[in-house]
Amino acid sequence: MSKLLLKRNKYMKLFFVLFCVVFSKITYAQINAYAISTIPIALKKNANVIKRESTIEFEVKEIGKAVLKVSNVITLLNENAKHELDFYQFTNKFLSLDQIKIEVIDAAGITRKKYFKDDLTKQASGDGLVSDGKIYFITIPANEYPITLKTSYEIKYKGILNYPAYEIQAANEAIEKSTFTVRVPMQLDLRYKQKNTTISPTITTEDKIKIYTWSVQNLPAFIYEAGSVSRASRYPQIILAPNKFKLDDYEGDMSTWQSFGNWYGSLAKEASNLSDERKLFFQNLVKEAKTDREKTKIIYTYLQNNFRYVLILLGIGGFKPVEANFVDKKKYGDCKALSNYMQACLNAVGIKSYQALINADYNQEPVDPNFPISNFNHVIICVPQPKDSIWLECTSTTNDFATLGNFTENRNALLITANGGKLVPTPTSKAENNTLSSNTIIELNADGSGKAIIHKIATGEYKQNFIHSIFSQKKDDQKIYLLEDFGYVEPTDFTLDCTKEGVLKLNIETDKLYDFAVGKKIFLHPRLYKIWSGILPTAENRTKDFYFEHPLIKIDTTTYNLTTELSVETLPKDKKLIFSFGSFTSSYQYIEQQKKVIVITKLVLTQHKIPVANYIETKQFFDKVLDEYTDKIVLKKL
Repeated sequence: MSKLLLKRNKYMKLFFVLFCVVFSKITYAQINAYAISTIPIALKKNANVIKRESTIEFEVKEIGKAVLKVSNVITLLNENAKHELDFYQFTNKFLSLDQIKIEVIDAAGITRKKYFKDDLTKQASGDGLVSDGKIYFITIPANEYPITLKTSYEIKYKGILNYPAYEIQAANEAIEKSTFTVRVPMQLDLRYKQKNTTISPTITTEDKIKIYTWSVQNLPAFIYEAGSVSRASRYPQIILAPNKFKLDDYEGDMSTWQSFGNWYGSLAKEASNLSDERKLFFQNLVKEAKTDREKTKIIYTYLQNNFRYVLILLGIGGFKPVEANFVDKKKYGDCKALSNYMQACLNAVGIKSYQALINADYNQEPVDPNFPISNFNHVIICVPQPKDSIWLECTSTTNDFATLGNFTENRNALLITANGGKLVPTPTSKAENNTLSSNTIIELNADGSGKAIIHKIATGEYKQNFIHSIFSQKKDDQKIYLLEDFGYVEPTDFTLDCTKEGVLKLNIETDKLYDFAVGKKIFLHPRLYKIWSGILPTAENRTKDFYFEHPLIKIDTTTYNLTTELSVETLPKDKKLIFSFGSFTSSYQYIEQQKKVIVITKLVLTQHKIPVANYIETKQFFDKVLDEYTDKIVLKKL
């Protein structure tokens, strides 16, 4: 009996040892699944972030309800990826955040910290006067890199207009494995569009559900090319759009632009009200005007002088404008409210106009005419004319009449007509709309000190820049702008005056107007600032078009008035540079009898979008423009 017991104990010990070994191996494998050492070396090249494992599931329950489940494991290789430490999620009455969990995993693959929904900060979202949204956010502390984050959360939609996109990868992000699955009732279905990728879904059915699945793995880091149009639109992604949608009790159809325009128009149809008294006011306001264009300008000027922009997020997903009577009394509104009010005022004087939805921001791509989707974030006004339509930015108090600027130019706007939505192009940016003309007179002393009187006239984007960066700013801030943005010499003293009309008057006194001096020679730059200061990205292996902020015309006339103690030894040679989309000229003249050196410079860029095929010559051109500033006017002390 004792021998049997000993034998059994021996087997039990052996079993226990084997169990511990196997269990420890399983546990070790689980702990180290996300260790840095397991990342394929090839994926680390050019990467700041490695997406280790991503599973995204989006399920449309019915026309107005859906659930998004996200589970992401990402490794931040270095500090350039620190933006990934920020988690934030916007919520409102249409979507809620549930079941969030964030695990912080060290380089060995061991979980060191966990965060849950209660650990996130919650606050009202946006800076609007009224908002019904909230934002949840947290910044995960990181003392060292690499670090891995495992994030899982769920979003519930109660009313949905846009389906989430499958954002495959971002700049300098490599992918180990990523899967995106969509389940949608067959009677609703969906539409999808590939952007910067060629991957296609596998499509299956299950009962009355259609299932789309996209998968990628072992993708090298995506390299963003500086100067491409808005970053988000250049990343590989799959864009989804519903055919039918619902917000609150407002059901709509997005299968065509016309039907989507009908839906938006139904939201605003009761908001275009003005009292008879106010209609009469506007009729009297324009009674001396002879044309619709003159009347429109008078009313637009009235709007600019008397109303202000205030962000209001309350309503049907931020779409339904407040009534024109409300705006008229309160003298404020957001883009949709001010545009709706402008339309009501024009209606009062018998001028037809349309509200227009648009995707506003610097150099956004035009929406696709063949893929209806609600990617709009702004509303403007279009007044049709026999030749050129009038476009109005109703939120700006400084825009010139009938001028949009690069915020909304060069794209497609959805006109909201009585027959639904109609997609039309907004005006193309023109060089002559963005001009900066400078005239500088310099009184130069023999020791290189002196005074400069500078007069600038700006239009378009330059005018807006003046107003927002110089007008009404403190003197210290104005000085920073002159030194950093314009590149002027350090003044010992200066006075500056800037108007809302884009006129700048600047007086500078300084001990050093020259670049350097050797013996009796003084070496001067052609101007007191660089007419062009931007260094374009490298042209090597470029595959994307390049975008400037806007086309432009810059003209500068600089006059050096010399004392009798100075004479000109040499002047730079005149220059003339030409490329496919612009030109640069500079000329030098010395009028000996008047002791004047006159430098005239002109830079023209005719379009903002440079096709990739023309990028090399474009970079070479602007490199030469930069080099021109190194040319020297050489003066000699007598």
